[in-house]
Amino acid sequence: MKIIIVDQGGSKTRSYATSGRSLAFVVVLSICLVMALGGGAVYTWVAYDQKQLLTSEGLRNWQQMLSEQQSKIEQVRLEAGRQLDALALRLAELQGRITRLDALGERLTSQAGLDDGEFDFNEKPPIGGPEEGVNVEAMYGKSTLLNAIDQLAEQIDSREQQLDLLGSLLSNRSHYEDTFLAGVPTRKGWLSSRFGRRTDPFTGKTVWHNGVDYAGKRGSDIISVASGVVTWSGQRTGYGLVVDINHGNGYVTRYAHNQDNVVKAGDVVTRGQTIAKMGSSGRSTGPHVHFEVLKHGKAQDPIEYINRPGK
Repeated sequence: MKIIIVDQGGSKTRSYATSGRSLAFVVVLSICLVMALGGGAVYTWVAYDQKQLLTSEGLRNWQQMLSEQQSKIEQVRLEAGRQLDALALRLAELQGRITRLDALGERLTSQAGLDDGEFDFNEKPPIGGPEEGVNVEAMYGKSTLLNAIDQLAEQIDSREQQLDLLGSLLSNRSHYEDTFLAGVPTRKGWLSSRFGRRTDPFTGKTVWHNGVDYAGKRGSDIISVASGVVTWSGQRTGYGLVVDINHGNGYVTRYAHNQDNVVKAGDVVTRGQTIAKMGSSGRSTGPHVHFEVLKHGKAQDPIEYINRPGK
């Protein structure tokens, strides 16, 4: 085999004759030189990098990183402690709240005279139902403190629902009792004329009397026999000064021949409240109160309501 070598300028050439063995030797020698040079470069780079890592500055960097991580861990630990303290405080607040709710519920239940067991604030709220879905607590676990808070929150919700229902019941009962017509329209006085047919004191003729008359001292109190709203307060022909009170459910009471009215239309009055002063205004022979009970506009015998046992 002949090898031709050309110089850089291309002006001169040289040729050598060689055998196959010589050519193979030259190729192997070249490969070994290349590998030796490359391995030295890799070794040099690794040694340089190790020198960089093992310097005092590198150690300081590692120590700083570790210190920062420890500081973050401590901050997380402190924050977790604060959250646990807050949860414990919240748990104590909920326990105090439910204790007050239970005491209030028991007192209201007793005052309302409800049947035993209808509103029992000493028992856990009755709940139930088939088990469905995945048990999340079994899969992931749950903090005892959080579980206690959840249970208290559920108990408080149950207590508040019972108290709302109890309050509504008592409110309705109280409203019914307050608007229940019963009693005499005066604090002091006596029955001077009944409901129905009677002799007219001015003409002597038999006429119909739509109410009852209670005589008493001029200027004495005239009181409402039930709670309601004043729908009229003023003069009316034949009645003199009149007060009309609407009690709901179609009931209206009327108080007439007053000396003075102390309420006006639109006022809300309660049972036993003074609404006027007894007088003899209008068509009257002396100081008294003419008392009427109207149901859906039709006159009723007031004696039936006067003699009713109060609620």
